[in-house]
Amino acid sequence: MNIFSFKSISILALSITMLSCSNKDEFTVEKNRVGVITSETKVMEIESLFENDSVVKRLSEGILGYQGRYAQEDDFYLIYSKEGKHLLTLTPKEPLDSLSTIRTVDIHDPIYVTKQGAVGLNSKFEEINLAMNVSKIESTFTKVVLYLDQLNATMTLDKLDLGINTIQTNDVQLEQIPNLVKPKTFVVWFD
Repeated sequence: MNIFSFKSISILALSITMLSCSNKDEFTVEKNRVGVITSETKVMEIESLFENDSVVKRLSEGILGYQGRYAQEDDFYLIYSKEGKHLLTLTPKEPLDSLSTIRTVDIHDPIYVTKQGAVGLNSKFEEINLAMNVSKIESTFTKVVLYLDQLNATMTLDKLDLGINTIQTNDVQLEQIPNLVKPKTFVVWFD
């Protein structure tokens, strides 16, 4: 009876550990992976992967105009939780193609973080800079884009949060970014 109870407790502990690990992986960000989405995920799998959430499709109309002279738009798959919170936006490599894989994942919810939990939308620049190598910084008129090669991702910071009030594309150095600034966007690019 004592051995039976030990086995039952061991099996229960193992089951709980496996469930908690899979739950964590559901929101983990890595290179070529955001939660359950990987670089191999096909468009036709999206609805089954998010069956407990809401998937909103914004499909392009393909190549428009006479003999395809107009640009082709992207498709977007917006993922919302049952509570209505915007989690992710998925952009396939090829529009109107159910066999296409995913090109980018825009992360809208802070629950998605790296395994160490250091990089996500609620992360301060100091945490991001310590956990990741910022390989490149580009400046736009109103934003600063950080390139994180380890994740093949980009994060944008608002220039107003950096104390830069001018609308110019002057270079911004790592040292100019305050430690407490949080990113406005987090996009993972798939190979």
